[in-house]
Amino acid sequence: MSKKTTQKAFTLLELLVVIAILALLAGLGLRVFGTVQQKSRDTRRKQELQSISKSLEAYYNDFKRYPYSDDGRIVGCGANAAEPCTWGGIWQNSTNQTLYMGELPTDPSSNRYFYLADSQGLSYSIFTYLENREDALAVVNQDGNPAYYANTYCRIIDGVLTASTCNYVVRSTNAANDLNVVDSY
Repeated sequence: MSKKTTQKAFTLLELLVVIAILALLAGLGLRVFGTVQQKSRDTRRKQELQSISKSLEAYYNDFKRYPYSDDGRIVGCGANAAEPCTWGGIWQNSTNQTLYMGELPTDPSSNRYFYLADSQGLSYSIFTYLENREDALAVVNQDGNPAYYANTYCRIIDGVLTASTCNYVVRSTNAANDLNVVDSY
């Protein structure tokens, strides 16, 4: 007498259900990972703007004014600190070899930082674009919706540096509260 053995296997329907669940979990994991990366880049941006702010205070101690701005750049490099600095380059007064930053930070993505000083050098603002527009420190309009600062250039869209795209700012403590906010770019 022989025993008949039966093999048990998964049905096609069971396999499809498992595959669908795995795909859903993978999709959720990738979305969370992307959000974590955005928040990490935003944290880096905030820290870099704070570092630039500290260097601006050192410059102020030397010159009794903040550096002027030129097209979003800090005018504080070269001979007598009279040339625009390059983001990613060294920030140094070559006349007396005063080093303010070994490297002016650059945005961790393809965007850029934007520096703006008043015409007398008495106050400054440094802007950036936060990817997480729901960040508690990103600018909002009167209705509480994400907004941007007018006449600033932080975000590159389709290869073009676009106006009114900065949504986060670090300012000198004496800066006047006169920034214009726009709802969209």
